[in-house]
Amino acid sequence: MHPNPRFYKYYWWVFWDQSPADGNEFLGNSYRLNTATAMELVARLKVKSELYWLYNRQLPRRDSANPFDPDHPRWAGVEWALAYDDDLDPVAAEPLAGHK
Repeated sequence: MHPNPRFYKYYWWVFWDQSPADGNEFLGNSYRLNTATAMELVARLKVKSELYWLYNRQLPRRDSANPFDPDHPRWAGVEWALAYDDDLDPVAAEPLAGHK
């Protein structure tokens, strides 16, 4: 993960035997989690010694303070996340503190 949580938003999918779906359905937006929620679930699964698979996706944040030029061809067709200050997701605990 990028060390500056203001640059990128991460979405997570935690797949385990109690997941409500699998395959492409599971990896859709319906089951994606923010960083804090995903890491809380992972912690609970670890305590129970449950097996899981962890997937993530990194999106650049649309924020004029970031070094990204949304008009550059590099970013054509890319999905953008909200600016950090506009993101209402909770902040994750250590070791990912600062990420939402």
